[in-house]
Amino acid sequence: MKRLLFIFLLVSLLGSLVLCPVYAQNQSVNVVLEQLRSDLLNSKVPIKDVNSITQVLKKLLNQGAVRGDLRGIVLNITKKGIAGKDLNIFLESVSTLVESGAKVSEAGNVVLQAIDQGLAYGFKGGDLGLVAKVKEAVKQKKTQLFDEAKKKAQEEGVSQTDDSLGPLTNAMNK
Repeated sequence: MKRLLFIFLLVSLLGSLVLCPVYAQNQSVNVVLEQLRSDLLNSKVPIKDVNSITQVLKKLLNQGAVRGDLRGIVLNITKKGIAGKDLNIFLESVSTLVESGAKVSEAGNVVLQAIDQGLAYGFKGGDLGLVAKVKEAVKQKKTQLFDEAKKKAQEEGVSQTDDSLGPLTNAMNK
């Protein structure tokens, strides 16, 4: 019975050690999220907008975004008159690009440039044309990222093949 209790305690301890970093990461993301929410509210972003984007902000933080980058992206989007549902859609677009391999700042720039282009065409926040412009830019960037990753993988495959043939070639030349 003591042996069984000892094994149970040992397994429990090991399980808590494994889960501890995950818990700590979630805690730090939540802390940073609350600081970011406070920053945005202090920067005069309406509370309804901050509340509507909280989940996507948390997702971006979990993807490795830092508070300063996200604050800048949100403030730049809202300065362009974007709010509500569109703000959420555009931040989701940033997240989509990050998932595809873009850096957060790069993804934010793609979305911000697309918004600028849409506004230059005469679209406003709430216009489907503006959303379509951003989605098209995101699609193009995802294609570019995919092509770059494919090219890199091919180059690495060639160099690995060359490296793996090296000893074989050396043995044949002897």
